[in-house]
Amino acid sequence: MKNLILLMTLFSSLAFGGERKYELNVEHVTKNITGVDVTHALAINGSIPAPTLRFKVGDTAVIKVVNKTTEPTTLHWHGLLLPWDQDGPSFSNTKLILPGTSHTFKFPIIHSGTFWYHSHTELQEQRGLYGAIVIEDEKEIAKVDHDLVFLMSDWTNERPMQVLKNLKKDGDYYALKKKFLPSVLGAIRAGVVWDYIKAEWTRMGPMDLSDVGYDAFLINGKQKEMLKNIKHGEKVRLRVINASASTYFYFNIGNLRNFKVITKDGIEVMPVEVNELRVAIAETYDIVFTMPHEMKTFEIKATAQDITGSASWMVGNGPMEHVPMKMKPSPYGMGDMDHGGGGHGDHDDGGDDGGGHGDHDDGGDNGDEDDDFDNDDFGDEDESDGGHDNHLIGKKEVESQMEDDLMFAEMEEGNGMPMPPMKKTKRLTYDMLMAKKITAFDPELPTREITLELSGDMDRYTWHINGKPFSEEKYIMIKYGEVVKIKFVNKTMMHHPMHLHGHFFRVINKMGKKSPLMHTVDVAPMQTVDIEFYANEPGIWFLHCHNLYHMKMGMARLVKYEGFERPDDLIQQEMEWGPRLTHDNDAFGRGEVFLGSNNVEVNLGINAGRYEVELNIEIDEYDIDNLEADLLFKRYFSRFLAGVIGAEYDENSIYGLLGVQYMLPLNVEMLGYVRTDGKVIVKLRKEIPLTSRLALELEPTIEYLSNEIEFGMEAGLNYVINERWEAGITYGYDEQEGHRVGFGIRFKF
Repeated sequence: MKNLILLMTLFSSLAFGGERKYELNVEHVTKNITGVDVTHALAINGSIPAPTLRFKVGDTAVIKVVNKTTEPTTLHWHGLLLPWDQDGPSFSNTKLILPGTSHTFKFPIIHSGTFWYHSHTELQEQRGLYGAIVIEDEKEIAKVDHDLVFLMSDWTNERPMQVLKNLKKDGDYYALKKKFLPSVLGAIRAGVVWDYIKAEWTRMGPMDLSDVGYDAFLINGKQKEMLKNIKHGEKVRLRVINASASTYFYFNIGNLRNFKVITKDGIEVMPVEVNELRVAIAETYDIVFTMPHEMKTFEIKATAQDITGSASWMVGNGPMEHVPMKMKPSPYGMGDMDHGGGGHGDHDDGGDDGGGHGDHDDGGDNGDEDDDFDNDDFGDEDESDGGHDNHLIGKKEVESQMEDDLMFAEMEEGNGMPMPPMKKTKRLTYDMLMAKKITAFDPELPTREITLELSGDMDRYTWHINGKPFSEEKYIMIKYGEVVKIKFVNKTMMHHPMHLHGHFFRVINKMGKKSPLMHTVDVAPMQTVDIEFYANEPGIWFLHCHNLYHMKMGMARLVKYEGFERPDDLIQQEMEWGPRLTHDNDAFGRGEVFLGSNNVEVNLGINAGRYEVELNIEIDEYDIDNLEADLLFKRYFSRFLAGVIGAEYDENSIYGLLGVQYMLPLNVEMLGYVRTDGKVIVKLRKEIPLTSRLALELEPTIEYLSNEIEFGMEAGLNYVINERWEAGITYGYDEQEGHRVGFGIRFKF
């Protein structure tokens, strides 16, 4: 059977429609969402999010983008099948739209569904350049009274480039703001000391659900909105889009009311009944539900995966039915790892997040019978599988629990009492998704198998595919007419939403020949996902993690068809403009100054991808004669290993040095080198977070010269005041000066 994408292409040649024209003006604006004027925001036609673009299959999209800003920009039409040169990314597909100029995109609309568009230049997407695309169904797949866009996003008052600079200083820079700080005391309280020790021994970082501490989360540009025009008993279709830069969202309705998922990434699936979605960055889902006949106002809520905030719609009239509160995830556990995607590893049956959610209910319908749809609401079935009923999750009534939760919700609304924690949800997993038609490819087609290992280093904030960032390896070569099978292997403790431009791919799940089609797939921490697609769109297409900061720092590739070459004008513009844009190997600076009662220290560094430069200066007793300094040049070969060359100033003499830096088990940093005078020096460093703000830092040193061994120790008990300031007590020992104790304050910049 021909693949679905080929059928879409065939349909496009038969369909007839007129031109649908839009003019999109990209502008600088000042935006105030949290009470702070943000002067670096960007908008389209004055709006954040950008206007929703609506089309019908058979239309020709004609979109004029006018750049009224002082910086170059581009727009990408996320999830649409279109000619390669209309896709949007600069240098690979489309020329940059320079300040004061315009560019007109023109392409046929050949398939229906829910999609979106956003800037593919620098970090502009985080600043407001994103919007929804709705392409009407070729045939009605859901009879509804309301068809609404539910576009989720994250918002920071900081300049996104400053966010990136902060992450390059320290990948955990925002952990304090998010209150997501693992510690020894925290592990003891959580009863996971052994897990904490094992993670340290294997040199794994803590579970991390988000890199950035955001100031707000939005639905259609607002934190909260009341929709009173939706009446009880009416049927609603929500086009759920995650247009965030780096946030996964949970989607819930009321007190875990059921709804049905009818599309994923714009492609129809057999309807699946659940009460929660975890929506990866750049994914879209269409869901349908009926407003119950009860006179209530129902909260429809998007909650950030790290539970640092949310946004809500209030729908209906009457007493409020809130979405129950989610418990804060734990940095120690792996309970939130799996999206159920891809057919490898343990699958999430809708489970709780790292720390658990209390008592669990494996799948009750917390709504009433009015939440159900008749089968004829969903269009035609694929008769070969006997209809979709067998694929709905089973329901059981739990009205008494619902009444208890509603009582707590009403108490919370009336007098500020905390809401009860959310029970176990019926969360959608990829294994629940079945395509409406067979998506498997002809086994006789030629096949190419590719393994892509996703890795990174949070300390230096670098992100790799197969051990290399984009700057070191740009292309994945494929050939027209073959089936390309990609195995994503996630070696990190973060989710990675992997998106392929210009194609839909099959995510191989337990549905076999009817595995669903997607353009974006969540690859959960330490998990593996298999996808495959038919190579029938010659050109160059981006494949990247859709976490904006991960993509920018290296987790990206270009899928290039053999024999295809970029036009000269794209190559020429890249030569002119490429050096002015941000790259994963750009240099980012950092610094620390410690002012102590008996010494001063200055530490300066430059982080440039695989390369790092450090300058360390220390003056004991504030006496310039006691100055020690070293200048180190490092080249990282992996997350754990770097070669080191440099110079050291000690006892009024300068020595060259050559050595290695290596991360030992228990996350102990080891720096060993030989100086030009023959002295061998080994320095160890280990930071132990005792509590979320109090850390013990140990730095023992061993020096060997002429059969003599000297031992020294530096230690500090540091209290974190905020991201920039620390105060603490210091201890030092060496065989010449003996013991010394002091105190001081550290400033980071």
